[in-house]
Amino acid sequence: MNMILEKDVVSLTDFARQTRKHTAELKKHNRPRVLTHNGKATAVVLSVAAYDKMAHAAEEYRLDMELKAALEAYDRGDRGTPGGIAFERIRSKANLRQAKK
Repeated sequence: MNMILEKDVVSLTDFARQTRKHTAELKKHNRPRVLTHNGKATAVVLSVAAYDKMAHAAEEYRLDMELKAALEAYDRGDRGTPGGIAFERIRSKANLRQAKK
């Protein structure tokens, strides 16, 4: 998602006046738009496709970090919670939720 400052930074007023034009360009180029108010960046607008791509990449990164932490814990000798105890905790939480309903 590379930005072209001359094209991708626009005033909030311009974006509001030419919303159709800007949204069409967002879809076409898949680059974010930085919206400014009084010369200062105030918001970033993305196409749905660009947002989905960014959200997917962030989720992949989060999962990679969780896996890395789990592998490092395993290497340190932390073998986690035994299955029977883990399932009992899950059952207890499920029973509490059922009781609240």
